[in-house]
Amino acid sequence: MSAPSSRTTPRGRKSAMRGRVVQAIVGTVLTGTLWLALVAEAETVSGLKPADPQPAAASLKPGLAVEYTYAIMNHVDDMRGRKFEPGAPILHLDWVMGYGRVLTSKEHEGVGAILTGFLQFEKPGVYGINVTSNDGVRLEIGGQLIHEDPGVHFDRTSDRIDVTITRGGWYPITITYFQKRGTATLVVRWSGPGEKGALQPISPKALAHLPR
Repeated sequence: MSAPSSRTTPRGRKSAMRGRVVQAIVGTVLTGTLWLALVAEAETVSGLKPADPQPAAASLKPGLAVEYTYAIMNHVDDMRGRKFEPGAPILHLDWVMGYGRVLTSKEHEGVGAILTGFLQFEKPGVYGINVTSNDGVRLEIGGQLIHEDPGVHFDRTSDRIDVTITRGGWYPITITYFQKRGTATLVVRWSGPGEKGALQPISPKALAHLPR
């Protein structure tokens, strides 16, 4: 991780910290009920669509597929239009890499990665999700933006984001991630419906992809 960039795109300004509670509203006094309504709206994502058709179990491979690009970048959108090459599958989402090699790439710095595949929600209900990243990340599940913190930063964890799942099954997942310089981290945690306590890294058995 290197010095933060001041660059912010219009989309980034709108959704870079989606899932974070409003910190201050200047010149407005909120009632307790209205405040709770705002918090609920900011931290709940619905409308996720499962894969259609659902992938056959026999066709799935463990983990997420990944493609890499190599450059010094300041924002996840800097990967657009670049040349990518495939890497070894990402078998889990609990990566605290420090100064080591970034994910399954061939480099320790200047790495961009796009992870794709499926995430299995075993049953309907409200799941809690949070993301720790260093540097930028964008997480999309079932066609919905779950979390975005797209620029350069030290290790930073999102607030809990509640995700409403209406039907159990495999859901498309895309993680767009880059590391500029220095240390690197990418961890996605969750908890299932009704589960108490701290969120835990997503189980490797809930990640899969189709072979290319």
